[in-house]
Amino acid sequence: MARTEYPAKTPLIGMFMVFAAMAIVAVTAYQHLGWLSIIGYGIAAVVAIFGFTFTFRDLS
Repeated sequence: MARTEYPAKTPLIGMFMVFAAMAIVAVTAYQHLGWLSIIGYGIAAVVAIFGFTFTFRDLS
C-alpha cells in the first residue's frame, strides 16, 4: 500500500534522484578537483541511496 497521497509519483521522484546522482558524479569527475571530489561523490552517494529507497519502498 502506498504511503503518499500520489503513489505514482514516488518512483518517478526516486528515479530522478538516481539520475541526478549520476549527473553529480559526471560533473565531479569532469572537474578533476582532487580531494574536493570526495565531497561530490559523497553527496552523489547519499542522493542515490535516497533515490533508490524512494523508487522501491512501496514494493512488498
